[in-house]
Amino acid sequence: MTLGDLTSREAVIEAIRQCADVGREQFVHDHGFGPARDFLLEFEGRYYDSKAIAGVAYGIQHPDRSTLLAAKFNGGAAGAARRLKALGFTVVTAAQLSPPALGDEYPNRTAIQAAYGGNGVAGIIRFPGEAVVNAFSDETGPYADEPPDAVNPFEYRGDGRRGHQRLVRGNKMLDQARRGHEAVRFWYRPAGEAFRFVTWAAVLDRAQVWALDDDTQVRLEYSFLVMAIPDPDPTTWPRQVLDRINDLEIRDDPLPPPTSPSADGAVKRATYKDYVQGLADLTVDDQQHPSPTKKARNHYQRNRKARDAVLLRAANKCENDRCTGMPSDTTADGSAILEVDHVDDLALGGPDHPSGMIALCPNCHAAKTRGRRRATLTRHLRVRAAALHQRALDRTIS
Repeated sequence: MTLGDLTSREAVIEAIRQCADVGREQFVHDHGFGPARDFLLEFEGRYYDSKAIAGVAYGIQHPDRSTLLAAKFNGGAAGAARRLKALGFTVVTAAQLSPPALGDEYPNRTAIQAAYGGNGVAGIIRFPGEAVVNAFSDETGPYADEPPDAVNPFEYRGDGRRGHQRLVRGNKMLDQARRGHEAVRFWYRPAGEAFRFVTWAAVLDRAQVWALDDDTQVRLEYSFLVMAIPDPDPTTWPRQVLDRINDLEIRDDPLPPPTSPSADGAVKRATYKDYVQGLADLTVDDQQHPSPTKKARNHYQRNRKARDAVLLRAANKCENDRCTGMPSDTTADGSAILEVDHVDDLALGGPDHPSGMIALCPNCHAAKTRGRRRATLTRHLRVRAAALHQRALDRTIS
């Protein structure tokens, strides 16, 4: 008994007639099926559950075999869709009929799966029948994602919780979106709230970083740099977004691991100098943001080295010596809530180097960005960042 034995278009039409007589809900219940989540059969302007129709039609064509239950389908819902298409019927998906709209909310991933089908767990997926990539981020989840930002680029970690992440499945989807300038739906759930389609996003770049997996083993994760965009059509994207997309082939050059064996076999933790060393051979021009006519290979890799060096230097403390108090809460991994800031904006020629960057708590960052005395604070932090950089190097060398 296989779905391939369903060859009668008339049997399918009879199953559709029976469904129309009793209603979809009663029809799927009577024949032991659940509501369709992935594929719907379209016929004469109405929609039917593809698996239930195919299974019942099988029994109509082969009365000696009865209804073919979902558990015995070869290929599942997708197999039923393929068989119905082969018989000349139109099959669509929920996402094709009514794709998510910006601002749509669902209480959890289960509700999103019920609405559009597909995988209800993975962080990066496509809904059945769609080419659009969806990226899900949960503030209280296990990944070290940055919260979405309406103006500035933010970091999104790749899929996979054990072992080194590979450029497959969801991670490959995001990287293909980067190279193809394809918009991604970005879904976000703040702590205690619902998942919301908050923005369309462009994937600017990717790098590899070291992190702990679910077994607390050090492994490589993919770190994607993404940025909010107003529309999925790339011809409407701001020039600054298009300029920052690294659409070249990227060779993955991981940052220094947090620990590595030394010559005598002892485990040595990576130092501030180890992180900065990867930036030492860059010219001043290369450290600045690339111009529209100059494509830098994996600029984000360089940016990540600089950012992680600053966080290592900060040692879980705000680097503003005039800070009035950091948040008592921490991030999901227990580290301090800190935001790495370029004292002088990259767009204005500021260097993408730890000597011109500083780790600030949210209060100090807001004061530096929007405060009445922000110009004075910026001047102070410019000197402070350079001094902290030199001091950290001196400590490492000594």
